[in-house]
Amino acid sequence: MGGSLGMALKSKGLSSRVIGWDVSRDKLDEAIRAGAIDTGTFNREEALEDTEVLVFATPVGATSALAADWFPLVPSRCLVTELGSVKGDIVESLTRLAGIRCYFVGSHPICGSEKSGVQGARSDLFENKLCLLTPVERTRKQALSRAQAFWQALGMKVVSLAPALHDQVMACVSHLPHLLAVSLVNEVGDRKLLQYAGSGFLDMTRIAAADPGLWVEIIFLNEENVSLELERWRKHLEKILKMLQSKDAGALKEWFRKAQRRRLNLGQAGEKNPSLRRRR
Repeated sequence: MGGSLGMALKSKGLSSRVIGWDVSRDKLDEAIRAGAIDTGTFNREEALEDTEVLVFATPVGATSALAADWFPLVPSRCLVTELGSVKGDIVESLTRLAGIRCYFVGSHPICGSEKSGVQGARSDLFENKLCLLTPVERTRKQALSRAQAFWQALGMKVVSLAPALHDQVMACVSHLPHLLAVSLVNEVGDRKLLQYAGSGFLDMTRIAAADPGLWVEIIFLNEENVSLELERWRKHLEKILKMLQSKDAGALKEWFRKAQRRRLNLGQAGEKNPSLRRRR
């Protein structure tokens, strides 16, 4: 996602210079060749010189580890954000580190793919997608307004959620679905059967090809919410099994119809402002 962000900033003329930081020279050179960054460095001070926006495009665990070294060097009034799909304690931690010297707010662009690395980057990745901002009580108003403007300039719709609610929502619509996609691939049984998979199976399991290490970290960081969703789904599957065993075609058809209506309405007026009440 970091590579796509650099490409998008450059293609839209939103940045005079995009600087990349990494511990790998090969990755920096690859990002330069791909047009994701203008220059790369190993030096934090060099990376932060005259920087107006700092984005941690790293796994959540890495962001937490890096933040303590970066924040003391961040220029005053610099906007800082991160792209993690789990907010938990990281937003509180980074807000505390930011203090009054810089502007921090958590961000989560709802886009991306199963591909990792700059080779999967696209300059149009953020267009017409949703970005969730996760302010807390100590988040400065300037941070929130600047982050909102930043993502909107990239073509995104921006919504603010409390970090805890963000993690509950992601467990339901992202983290659990990822586990289900992985389960579908792993539980087919004889792997030779996969050669008969059609477009439906491929569409449903695309995300199972994502980086396992990254997703293990995500699932464990949001373990409580994911566990609750798994338990809810276990009960849901039991209801479906009972429909089949009792041959209740009417209930099964209504179950399909409910999903059909919801899926057809995704992105339309009726689904743009969904209720965020949790089902427990």
